[in-house]
Amino acid sequence: MELHERILKLLNSSTVFLISTIDKRGFPTVIAVSAPLWREGLLKFQFYLDGNGETAKNIQLNPSGAICCYKEVEHESLLLKGKFSLQPIESADELEPRLSVYQKELAHSEPVLVIFETWTARIHMDKKTKNIIV
Repeated sequence: MELHERILKLLNSSTVFLISTIDKRGFPTVIAVSAPLWREGLLKFQFYLDGNGETAKNIQLNPSGAICCYKEVEHESLLLKGKFSLQPIESADELEPRLSVYQKELAHSEPVLVIFETWTARIHMDKKTKNIIV
């Protein structure tokens, strides 16, 4: 299986993603979230978060950050660095079918879509780490 196929398999099988942002004091902050609601290959991802949460506030101050997904048993991981932006949710009814049971139970006070656009990518597979051209 070629590298691109393996990367897509890793993305498609990951149920947990780590989102890393920079807080107001300049420190990294990491949260674990559900898989993206939508993605465009490695280039663009859309996550569901609370607009009143620390991550959304960090994005407003500094859009730079990273996302990571992994397969623990295979020791494979994908790290994407890029820029975040926030997008208000226009129609909760349209979004609801795309949410998991857990995401619906979160009952965010101000739900938003967090858009992530990839600038650089790094994969760890077969006991080696390599940069990927996006």
